[in-house]
Amino acid sequence: MRHYLVLLALAIALSTGLGATGAASQIGVIDVSLDPKIFFPDDTGTVTIVIKNTGTDPVELSRVNLQGTRSIYVIESPHYTGIGRLGSGDTMTTSFTVRAGSEEGIFYPRFSLNFMPTGNMMFPVPVKVDKTQIDAGISVRPDTFMEGRKDTVTISVGNPRENALSGVTITPSTGIADVVPTSAFIGTLNSGQKSNATFSVTPTAEGVISFNVEYRNGQNRHVVSLTLPVVPGTAKRVAEPIVSNVEVSSIAGGYRITGDVSNAGLETARSVVMTTREPAEPIDPFRVYVVGALDADDFSSFEVTFAAQEAEKVPLVTRYRDDDGNLYEEITHVTIQSGMMPVAEQEGGLSPLVIGIIVLSAAIVAGALVYSRKKR
Repeated sequence: MRHYLVLLALAIALSTGLGATGAASQIGVIDVSLDPKIFFPDDTGTVTIVIKNTGTDPVELSRVNLQGTRSIYVIESPHYTGIGRLGSGDTMTTSFTVRAGSEEGIFYPRFSLNFMPTGNMMFPVPVKVDKTQIDAGISVRPDTFMEGRKDTVTISVGNPRENALSGVTITPSTGIADVVPTSAFIGTLNSGQKSNATFSVTPTAEGVISFNVEYRNGQNRHVVSLTLPVVPGTAKRVAEPIVSNVEVSSIAGGYRITGDVSNAGLETARSVVMTTREPAEPIDPFRVYVVGALDADDFSSFEVTFAAQEAEKVPLVTRYRDDDGNLYEEITHVTIQSGMMPVAEQEGGLSPLVIGIIVLSAAIVAGALVYSRKKR
């Protein structure tokens, strides 16, 4: 604001020094506004100037003009010739469309007034051109993407310029991932202000994601593009179920697998389920064994039952989910020992186990009776 006051004083000095006489000295510039306030190179904008007759007499104006410089070009100048009379206390607003050149710096196109019958006034208008772009970067991303797993990517944008930037929007563009949301609107960023936008990224293949940061400086659109390479691999912080202490035994009509499942990873494995897959056929009583959540370094025992004909190995399946609900599956191949056969099922009557228990019980009762008679 100080430089405008200095220029106002300079303008008054110029007007009196260039022969403005009488009522002409009553005219002054009371306001100057630029849109945008600071230009990028090649930006288009407007210069608006308000003049006022501060005297007691009307003043005849013959011409109003804005003259460009080597890096500020006036591309539209309204017809301000033969304006007429500006009454005492009246104001007049004039606007000019200008375009900045490719140079940076502060430039001074000259606003001028011509009076009737003679006299004129000139006022230099400071226009600053600065090429400093919005500061945009990827502030949060996973160390490693996993195909089919949802991860978080955060884009940070800041405004290092001296003027506000409007309509800030971030739009992802890719064909190798599902990105949500499809765009994020930040709005206006004032000078020195910073804001973040968070996206959920689920890769489906290897490739690149582009985040286009679009914003406006006045009426001028600008874009900064950020590139994020995606190479799916194995993430460091994941759940890692490991099956151990596996034993296979025969049961009626099939086999039983018992063992332990441990989480050797750094995240919780949720909804852990154990079962078998073809050529095995899950059977009761443990077609599926639900372990539940396994925290890091935690473990649980399990057992599953299945039938299998002429199979030497069967797949033992460990299914689990991560915190985002993504489903994962691990396969452990379990060997059925050669010669192991299911226990034959009884078509009718009592099973050998039950018969054995009855015989043993009867023997105990008989022995007790014999002993009691001898005592008598």
